Amino acid sequence: MFYNQTVDKGKLKKLIAWAYQNYGSARCSQMADELKNLGFRFATKAGVSISVDDLTVPPAKRQMIESAEQEIRQTEQRYVRGEITEVERFQKVIDTWNSTSESLKDEVIRNFQVTDPLNSVYMMAFSGARGNMSQVRQLVGMRGLMANPQGEIIDLPIKTNFREGLTVTEYVISSYGARKGLVDTALRTADSGYLTRRLVDVSQDVIVREADCGTNRYVELTAMTDGDRVLIPLSDRLLGRSLAEDVVVNGEVIATRNQIIDDETAEKLGRLVDKIKVRSPLTCEAARSVCQTCYGWSLAHGHPVDMGEAVGIIAAQSIGEPGTQLTMRTFHTGGVFTGEVARQVRSPFEGTVRFLPGLSIRNVRTRHGDERDQVEAPGEIKLTPKDKTKETVTYSLTPGSLLFVTDGETVSEEQLLAEITSDKVQKSTEKATKDVTSDLAGEVLFSQLVPEEKTDRQGNTTRIAQRGGLLWILSGEVYNLPPGAEPVVSNGDQVQVGDVLAETKLVSTNGGLVRLAPNSREIDIVTASVSLDQAEVKVESSAGREQFIIHTGDGQSFLLKTTPGTKVQNHAIVAELIDDRYQTHTGGMIKYVDIEVAKGSRKQGYEITKGGTILWIPEETHEVNKDISLLQVEDGQYVEAGEEVVKDIFCNSSGVVEVIQKNDILREIIVKPGLLFMDLEPESSGIAQEQLIYPGTQLTPEVTIEELRQAEWVETNEGLGLLLRPVQEFTVQDQSTSPTQGSANQEGGRHIELRSVQRIFFKDGERVKSVEGCQLISTQLVLEISSEEPESVSHLTADIELEPIEDRDCQRLQLVILESLVLRRDSDNDPLGGNIQTRVLVQDGDEIPPGAVVARTEIQCKEAGEIRGIRKGSEAVRRLLIVSDRDEFILPLAVAPTVKARDLVIAEAEIAAGVLAPNSGQVLAVDKTATGYEIRLRKARPYRVSAGAILHIDEGDLVQRGDNLVLLVFERSKTGDIIQGLPRIEELLEARKPKEACVLARKPGVCQVEYQDSEIVDIKVVEDDGTISEYPLLGSQNPLVSDNQRIDVGQALTDGQANPHEILEVFFNYYVDSLGSYEAALKALEKTQMFLVDQVQSVYQSQGIDIADKHIEVIVRQMTSKVRIDDGGDTSMLPGELLELRQVETVNEAMSITGGAAAKYTPVLLGITKASLNTDSFISAASFQETTRVLTEAAIEGKSDWLRGLKENVIIGRLIPAGTGFNSHENTAGISDYTPPEEEYNYNNRSYYAPPGGLGLPPRPGFGDSSEDSDMILDDQTARAYAEGDVVDLEDDEMAFLSSRGSSRFSRQPISDRWSEADEEGEEDDFEEDYEEE
Repeated sequence: MFYNQTVDKGKLKKLIAWAYQNYGSARCSQMADELKNLGFRFATKAGVSISVDDLTVPPAKRQMIESAEQEIRQTEQRYVRGEITEVERFQKVIDTWNSTSESLKDEVIRNFQVTDPLNSVYMMAFSGARGNMSQVRQLVGMRGLMANPQGEIIDLPIKTNFREGLTVTEYVISSYGARKGLVDTALRTADSGYLTRRLVDVSQDVIVREADCGTNRYVELTAMTDGDRVLIPLSDRLLGRSLAEDVVVNGEVIATRNQIIDDETAEKLGRLVDKIKVRSPLTCEAARSVCQTCYGWSLAHGHPVDMGEAVGIIAAQSIGEPGTQLTMRTFHTGGVFTGEVARQVRSPFEGTVRFLPGLSIRNVRTRHGDERDQVEAPGEIKLTPKDKTKETVTYSLTPGSLLFVTDGETVSEEQLLAEITSDKVQKSTEKATKDVTSDLAGEVLFSQLVPEEKTDRQGNTTRIAQRGGLLWILSGEVYNLPPGAEPVVSNGDQVQVGDVLAETKLVSTNGGLVRLAPNSREIDIVTASVSLDQAEVKVESSAGREQFIIHTGDGQSFLLKTTPGTKVQNHAIVAELIDDRYQTHTGGMIKYVDIEVAKGSRKQGYEITKGGTILWIPEETHEVNKDISLLQVEDGQYVEAGEEVVKDIFCNSSGVVEVIQKNDILREIIVKPGLLFMDLEPESSGIAQEQLIYPGTQLTPEVTIEELRQAEWVETNEGLGLLLRPVQEFTVQDQSTSPTQGSANQEGGRHIELRSVQRIFFKDGERVKSVEGCQLISTQLVLEISSEEPESVSHLTADIELEPIEDRDCQRLQLVILESLVLRRDSDNDPLGGNIQTRVLVQDGDEIPPGAVVARTEIQCKEAGEIRGIRKGSEAVRRLLIVSDRDEFILPLAVAPTVKARDLVIAEAEIAAGVLAPNSGQVLAVDKTATGYEIRLRKARPYRVSAGAILHIDEGDLVQRGDNLVLLVFERSKTGDIIQGLPRIEELLEARKPKEACVLARKPGVCQVEYQDSEIVDIKVVEDDGTISEYPLLGSQNPLVSDNQRIDVGQALTDGQANPHEILEVFFNYYVDSLGSYEAALKALEKTQMFLVDQVQSVYQSQGIDIADKHIEVIVRQMTSKVRIDDGGDTSMLPGELLELRQVETVNEAMSITGGAAAKYTPVLLGITKASLNTDSFISAASFQETTRVLTEAAIEGKSDWLRGLKENVIIGRLIPAGTGFNSHENTAGISDYTPPEEEYNYNNRSYYAPPGGLGLPPRPGFGDSSEDSDMILDDQTARAYAEGDVVDLEDDEMAFLSSRGSSRFSRQPISDRWSEADEEGEEDDFEEDYEEE
C-alpha cells in the first residue's frame, strides 16, 4: 500500500483506523509500533526541539499594534467629544483588539510558512503533536484580551507575548485567568466524577439480552449543524448503526433493513441522502434491555455488539469521562459578542459599486456608534471592475447586513464593502446596562437631552432619557457640607482662601453647669444633680465581691445596687436598706392588717402606701417531687423537730404534717408548728377554722392561751384535733425615713431626688413556700426625675458618681443628669469638603442657659473663586460649588469668533475661521482686545447618552468626580457561553427547567405579533381550527417569529432554552386526541429524546469532544421510559405511580380484552438522579442515595428485587449477569432454534449468538479459515474445552488473545443446577404473567 501525504495527527488516526478495520488488531498494533520507531528515528536525526530562537515574532506585529492603538486613540477622542457613548467606545475597543489579535494570528502562521516551514514550534502545533494555535499565538503573537473575576472583558489587552515578556500590569491581569483556571479544574473534577456516578447508576442494568426485538420504529438521523457550520456530518452519525428500512436511491437499493452500516456505506449514504431512518436504543422494544440490532456495532471493535455486553455502563463512562475536559463555564464576556456573526465582504479589485433595484436600506447607528445603511429586505449589490479584463461580481445581502459604501462609490482593492449577517444564526439579544461615572467634579447641564419621568407600580420614579443627547459636566470644585451645616455665603459671592463657607452650631438643649476636660472631644453639661451630703460610702468586700455600703448619719446602712460610673433609668432602685426587722425563719402565711399597697409587680414588690401590721403564721414547706414510697410519715401525724419526714429530708420544727401528692408522686410536705389538742369538738368548743385566739383566752379549764394563735382543725391518725398555730406580728410604719440630700436643680427645669420607698413582696393571704425563711419588706432608695414637661423625662438617665470627701478615706454619692455633646474632629485634608475648624465657646465650670451655643464648626474655602450651586427650600442639597481660575481658560483670537457667551463648545470644533477649540467648554465671555478678540471658557466635559438610559442626576446638580451619572441601557447579543459545559450537561441530564425558558407553540397555526410602544407584548396564534391562543411574553423574552409566519407545534416562539418537560407535555397533549395515549406518549417521548440527544451532543461538540449518539441514547432511554398514572381505571395501579410505559400498555391491552376500564397516564421525563431512585431494583436505588428512605419504602411495600442489574448482584455477591455471566437461556428469543454443533464453533466470528442467517451482514472474506491472519478470540472456558479434547496448534505468527468474553454455555456447572436456576427465573416470568392477567 502506498500513501503519499503529510501525515499529521488526524491523518494518523485515519490510517490506524483503516488498518484496524481491514487487518485486525494484531497487525494494526504491529504497524503502530513500527510507525512509532520510524517517528523516533527521524525525530532523533532531525533534532526537533524547542528553543527561544524558534519563537520568531512576526515583524509586522509592531505596525499592526500601532494601527490598532491609533484606531483606539481616535475612538477615545470621539468618546471625549461626546460623539459615542461609553458602551459604543467599549465595544469598539474590544472589537478592535479582537480583530487585531486574529489578524496577528494569521500573520504568525503566514510568517512561519513563508520564512521557516520547518520551525519546531510550527511543526508541533500543526501536526497535532503538541500545542495548538491559541498557544502559539500567545507565544509569538499577542496574548490578547483577558476577563476579570466577574467574567467581564478588561478593555486593556495584553499586547506582548511570552517571547517578549509581559509587563507587571499585564502579568497581574493574566493572573486573574490563571487563578480562575486552577479553581475551575479543582471544582470540575468533583462535578465530573459525580456526573459519571449518576450516569452509571441510571444505566447499569442495560445489557444486550436479545438479538433482534423486531421493532418497526426508528429515529431519523440528519447531519448535526449549528447555523451554517456542520458539527457532525451524517456519515459519521451513521457509522455502526442498523438501518430501519431499505435505502433506495433512483430505484437502486443501496442498503437493506437491519444492515449495519460500515465506513464505505456511511460515506456513500452521506453523499446521496440528507436524512435516513435508523434503529436506535431509543426505540428498541426489548424489555429492560437493548437488542443487538438496535444497538449496532460495539465501537470497541467495529463488529455487532456481543450478547451480554453491559452497554449501559459503557454509555455512562463514555459520557462521564470527557466531563473533566468540559469547562465549568466559559467567561461571560461582559456584553461583548465574540462569535463571528457577520461575514465581511471586501472588494477583490478596484471598481465601482452599484445598488441593484429592489435594495431597500435605512440608516442605523451601529454598535460602534457609526451611522451606516442597513439592508431591510434581501437584495444585491454589483461591483464593476475598473480593469475591463475582470468580471463583474454580484453580492447577495441578507436582511440586517450593513453597507460600508454608497451607491456609485469608487472603491479600492481590499476595501470593506459590507458585513453580511448569517440568516441561519438566530441572534437573540438581551438587555444589559453599564454605569457611566463622572471624570471631573462640577455642575450638570443637559444639551438636546430630554428627560422623562416614569413611575412604576410600586410608586418608584425613575428618570429616563426620552431622547438621546449630551450631558455636560461644567468644571468646578464641589464641597460636601456635613449634616446640619448652613451656608453663610450666597450664589455669586467672591470668596478668598480661608473664608468661611458654612458652619455647624453645637447647641445645648437644657443648659446647666459645663464640665470640660482638657483635650477631650466631649462636653458634659450637668442639668440637675442630687447628693447624699450627710452619708458616707465605703467599699466593703463580702464573698470575694466588692460592695458599696452607704452609712447615713442616723445609723442606717444602705447597700448600693448599681455600680458607680453607670447610668440609671428613672424610677430605678439605687440602694436598699440593710435590716433584718422583717426577716422570717421559715415559710408561712401572710395576712395584712390595715396595710394598703399600690399596684406593682411581684419582681419589684408592692409599694406600701399606708402602714399597719403584718400577721405571719409560720409553716415549713418542703418541695419534694419524689416517689410516694420514700415518705416516712403519714398525713396528719405530729412530728418532732429533727425527725426524718421523707428519705434524706428532716423537719426543723415540731408540728402536724400535711402531705400533698398527685399520681403517686409526692409533691410537697408541710409541717405546721403549734399546740395540738385532741379532746375538743368544733361544735362544743365554738372555735371556727382559722379563727384568731387572743392571749388570755381560756380554752379548757386547765389551758389558758399565753400569746396570739390561729386555730386550725386537722385530721390526725387518732381523729380530729385542734392545732393552735403561733402568729408573729410585724409593725409597719406609714413612711420610712430617707437620708438627707442636697440637690442642685435648675429653676423651673428638671428636678432630681432619691425617694425612700417600702415595698412588700407578698400579697395578702399568700402562702410562702420555704424552709429557710424570707424578707417580707424592703426599704429602697428610688431615683425620681421630674420636670414641667412629663414626656421629656421618660428617656432621661442619671449618672451615678462617687465624690471624694476631703480629709477622709470615704466618698459621697452623687447622681447627676448630664447632656453630652461630641465635638467634630478637625480635618484639613477632607478631599471632598474644605478645611474644617471647630471652636469651643465655653469653659469648664461655666453656667449656661438652655439653647446656648457651645461650639462652632466652620468649613473654610481652599481656593479663591465664585460661589455657585446653592439651592434654597425643599431642594436644598448638601453641596456647594466654587468656580476658580483653574476651571477656566482663555483663547486669544485674531479674527472674530463664531460663538457667543453661554455656548457649549466641543473639543476640535471651529470657534472662529480656521481656529479649533483645544478643549471642550462653555463660553463665559467674548471680549475685544487691542490685538483682536479673547474668549473666556469654562472647562467642561460632554457625555453622550443614548435614548432609554436611566439618569441618576438632574440638570443643575453638583457632582463629585466618580459619581454615577447615568445607567446606559443597551441590547447585546446573548453570548452562547453563559451556561455551557458541565453545568449545561447536568441541567439536561437532570431534566431541570431552564431559568429563562422559551415559549413553545401548543398547536400549529399562523402567528400574529402585537407591538405596544415598540415593545412586543403579545404573540397570538390563529390555529388551524380557527381558535386563537395567546402567548404572553415576559420582559426579558424576545420573539423569534414574525407577523403572519406559519408555525408548527412545539416550535419556539421566543429566545431562551427549551424546557424538555414542556416539549413532552405540548406534544403529548397535541397527539393524544388523534392517536390515543400510547402512540401519543411514544411520539412525545421521541421528540423529547431527540431534543435531549441533540442538546447534549451540541455541548460536547462545542468543546470539540466526539461522543457516539448511541451512548447518549442509552442514557436518555432510561430517562424517558416511565409514565405517571393519572387514573388506575379497573387495573390494580394507583394514581401517581411511576411505571414503565410498556408495562402499563400490556395491562391496558388485557383490560380491553376483558372489557375493564383502562388506566389513564401521562408520560414523564425523569432526571438521572430521579430515574436511579425509581428503578425496579430497590437494592440498586438504596446503594445510590437516600438509603433509609428507599429501604423503608421497599419494606413497607413488600417489594421483590429480581437482581436483573449488575449493581444488585455485586452488592449481594453473585456473578453479574453480563459478559461470561450472561445466561443465554434467560433470553431464548433470538437463539432458541440455533445450537451450533461442537466441532463447528467459529471462534473467529464473534457473532456466535446470531440467529441463522446472522444479522443480515455479508460474511467477511476468509471467515473461519486460518489462512486469514485475523484475530482469534479464545476465552478460558473454550480453552478448557479444547484442552480436554484436541491439542490446538497455533502458528507462530498468530496471536492468541485470552479474554474473559464469551458465553457461559461453557460453564462447568452441571446442567441440572442450571435448570434449577432457570426455574427460579421462570417463576419471575410467571409472576409477570399473573400481573398482566389481573
